[in-house]
Amino acid sequence: MRKIIFILFSGIILISCSVTKNAGKSNLQYSSGELHKNVLESIRNQNITSENFFVQKAEIEIFTKNGKEKFIGTVKFEKPDKYLISVKSRSGIEGARIYISNDSILVNDRINKKLYSGNSLYLMRKYGIALSCIPLIFGDLVVERNFKSDQIKCTDDTLDINSLVKGVEIKYEIDCSRRKAVAIKDISNMFQQGIKVEYGNFTKIDQKLVPRLIKIVDNQYNTTIKIKIMKIESPWNGSFIFIPGKGYELIELV
Repeated sequence: MRKIIFILFSGIILISCSVTKNAGKSNLQYSSGELHKNVLESIRNQNITSENFFVQKAEIEIFTKNGKEKFIGTVKFEKPDKYLISVKSRSGIEGARIYISNDSILVNDRINKKLYSGNSLYLMRKYGIALSCIPLIFGDLVVERNFKSDQIKCTDDTLDINSLVKGVEIKYEIDCSRRKAVAIKDISNMFQQGIKVEYGNFTKIDQKLVPRLIKIVDNQYNTTIKIKIMKIESPWNGSFIFIPGKGYELIELV
């Protein structure tokens, strides 16, 4: 179960674009050393989670000391906070289906015929991960409402933002011209430290820049996850429900 949750946080909930053109620099430039009251809002306007989306295919590679594993992932997202994730083998056999919302976590383990059920606070209690931090995986800016932005400056077209979100410390590196995070230098909480994220191959979708390549490095567990996004629909007008596995053994997440 720990592996499922780790993969979920570190690489399955992803975004990309059905548009194939490369993203260039934005026309909006921030001068070096200049203060910008609206810079945070400008960055947040590019958050992919501001709309529903459907990741139809993402290729995931996980590197550990024990070797390499490959998966195929799909993700459906309904704002503000509902996710349905399917994890499949390369041959297309579904191994797990995961549902997360503001108040629930449900996991169909199709291989072992088990149904995991719990409160979304389980992520925080067990792994120090808040539901609101999940959008970090695809480069969205997540800050608390009381975040102080009066000292934000762009220097040499780069902006560093340090944020604390429900006990999770996040250190962003922002490209000021693109108004988008190009890396997270560190994600740390009381359980884990030293997670780094790199974003690349940016593409425009619905007037937003999104990364098609994501690399997550977890130094504490010597794990690297590489994600290549193949196809997405956004905005997405669909909906979804989670159907518990029939006859599965129920296991409570506490």
